Amino acid sequence: MDSGGSTHSRSLLRSATVSELAQYLSLTIALGGLQFVWSVETGFGSLYLLSLGMKKSHVSLVWLAGPLSGLITQPLVGILSDNCTAKLGRRRPYIIGSTFVVVLCLIIIGWTRELTGSRPLPTVWLAVVAFYVLDFAINCIQASMRALIVDSLPTSRQDAGTAWASRMIGAGNVAGYLMGFLDLVRLLPFLGSTHMQVLTSIASLALVATVAITCYFTTETPLARLPTQLSTSGSSSSSLRALGTIFTSIRSLPAAIKGVCRIQLFSWIGWFPFLFYGTTYVAHIYAATHTSLGSDDNSADLMEKGTRAGSLAMFAYAVSSLGFSLILPLFAYSSVSRTALRQRGARADTVSAFGRIRQVLRKVQQVVSVSLSRMWMVSLAVFSVAMLLTFVVSTVRGATWLIAACGFCWAVTIWVPFSIIGETISDYNSAERSMRDESRGDGYIPIESADIPMEELATGERRSNNAQLGREDTLQRSSDAGGLSAGTILGIHNVFIVMPQFITALASSLIFAFFEHANGPEPENPDRQHAHEIALVLRLGGISSVIAAYYAWKLRH
Repeated sequence: MDSGGSTHSRSLLRSATVSELAQYLSLTIALGGLQFVWSVETGFGSLYLLSLGMKKSHVSLVWLAGPLSGLITQPLVGILSDNCTAKLGRRRPYIIGSTFVVVLCLIIIGWTRELTGSRPLPTVWLAVVAFYVLDFAINCIQASMRALIVDSLPTSRQDAGTAWASRMIGAGNVAGYLMGFLDLVRLLPFLGSTHMQVLTSIASLALVATVAITCYFTTETPLARLPTQLSTSGSSSSSLRALGTIFTSIRSLPAAIKGVCRIQLFSWIGWFPFLFYGTTYVAHIYAATHTSLGSDDNSADLMEKGTRAGSLAMFAYAVSSLGFSLILPLFAYSSVSRTALRQRGARADTVSAFGRIRQVLRKVQQVVSVSLSRMWMVSLAVFSVAMLLTFVVSTVRGATWLIAACGFCWAVTIWVPFSIIGETISDYNSAERSMRDESRGDGYIPIESADIPMEELATGERRSNNAQLGREDTLQRSSDAGGLSAGTILGIHNVFIVMPQFITALASSLIFAFFEHANGPEPENPDRQHAHEIALVLRLGGISSVIAAYYAWKLRH
């Protein structure tokens, strides 16, 4: 009897594990498709715009689309989706609508010359507008997807959910940079006649397929509203007032999320130039090296080969990131995940050989694991060193190794901050929902949003579940006072990610413009000079990452 019961328990455990795995995959796979699109934009957008005849200093200004869209779109979409009452749910309508916009923009980018008859000025302007709209749509999908993960998973699984999101993003990176390295026109001529056309076609198909999987297999409960909320939720003035509260509420964020935002502010000053100019940096080093060696190739051929070398470096970085995203979550913990690990260890199957092996592995995890904030600090320090080493690196191989090493840093960056935020939101949301369930009376309508009173978040205080007096009044005050939900908090967090891009875009544009003026139109070795200019921007990001590492060291979670 005991043996049969033990076998049945193990079978149930395996079934639950498979079910959770399927949920993680279906919930996060759309982020992989979205990252594929973003890797195409960041990895090949600069070179594409340069091929249309834009100056490097002007290309830097084009990438202001990212911070503009992030500053406006993610907070706005966050708060609008928090209050969306569509039958599909709160997040999926925005994900589906934005996906169609992304596909349209990708088609325009791939066929810009054909649409404008190859006229220089209209071609450039159409490409710039398409990139701007593309950034707005990408940010809309990203904001909705991140909020969907927080909505769909309990506190104990937020860490695992964000870890799976980072793995999907890593897989999207690998696929995107691999496609850039391959000769796609020869392999897939039916998708386009140029490399960019085939890339945008594949990116469109990948995004549509992954979004379809996520939206089909992820269910949302339509948001129920109290009658008083229904009468005012549709007014544009209330939406604008709510949007304004996002920026005025930044000072009231909980300590953990406020610390994350401070770190992101400095760390992304380093990440944006790396992501947008990493391929170009290696490409110019390749062209400069072969020019110095007296290569017979013309400048266009050298840049084409250099672009492939840059794509290979970014592909190595993407593979490194994916590998670390699979391994690192096993050796990092938060307060919630470490408690869950200990509980699983206590309940572990110790009868079978496989169960005993898992027990040993979990004990090893408990011994060698480090906190999320410490792992983040180490990754920022590694990134800073890698960027500062551009002082001494002058070969394609050396630059490739530096870029590949940053895969570790990127795996942490796309996982740890969202894990901390998700656990914080979910933890407070669970307490709120528990209190509301106990206070339920006649006519009560459950509200599934993650409403969080800001005054409680800022102080870290929670109401006792056993408190009875004044509870209904507190609930009403929470709803009326404009507590923050998952989409809103993630929108605020994104503001601190996109603000550094304003700084980076303007600073890099000024640096490039200065050297364009100082060196004249025909420098002795233009590719060497361009690589030096980009390396200077990367070093400034490395210095900023030192500050971010300091704040990560001070972060307590």
